[in-house]
Amino acid sequence: MGFGTLLIGYFFLVNITYFEYTDIIGAMIMLMGLYKLSSVNKNYFNGMIASIVFAVFSFVELILAAIALFGGSITAANPYIAAVRYLLIFILTLFILMGTRDVAKEVEADALMQTAKKLIPLCSVYAVSALFEIPFVSSIFGKIAAYIFFVLIIALFAYVLSVFFMLYKAYMQICMPEDLEKEKLSQQKNSIFDKFFENLEKSGREYAEYKLTKKRENNSKKRKK
Repeated sequence: MGFGTLLIGYFFLVNITYFEYTDIIGAMIMLMGLYKLSSVNKNYFNGMIASIVFAVFSFVELILAAIALFGGSITAANPYIAAVRYLLIFILTLFILMGTRDVAKEVEADALMQTAKKLIPLCSVYAVSALFEIPFVSSIFGKIAAYIFFVLIIALFAYVLSVFFMLYKAYMQICMPEDLEKEKLSQQKNSIFDKFFENLEKSGREYAEYKLTKKRENNSKKRKK
């Protein structure tokens, strides 16, 4: 199911320390989920495109992390890489939230719709994080920048969990077309099995009645003799 796959992929964003190694996994899983949802709402389609870009970026990110692991020096580029990462997640999350808001409205899941609407402006935490990754911007705040980074890390962690639980609610409340098809097939299969056992029971009952009739006839013949 789309929402189930999407929430698993988004959960990988909880990793805020060694994300270079897990972003590619999360990006690919989210891509699969958004591909399934892309036919439902345009925002999910746009999110699928954003997830493709994020997956390509994550692959490059992984290669650069491997280079650094084996002694390569890319320290100067790290802040800008992180800034681009946060910007891509910001765009991706925005499309996910808008898609969920629209679909929740269509199926009259009002509580879910309100949750998605509240999370949309809070998505700016990614944009702010991207801005503060740029050395020029963070240097303006001097010593205070360290405290701002700490607050942003906590905010990012809390926000990822909030989006994750919203997607979990969507997974539990919104039934997608493929799920309806599976349910219909399941009902058809159950109907076939029900008919089979019903016929089996009928045959057994008819056989039992036949045996009982024959026994009565035999007893009646014995009494006559």
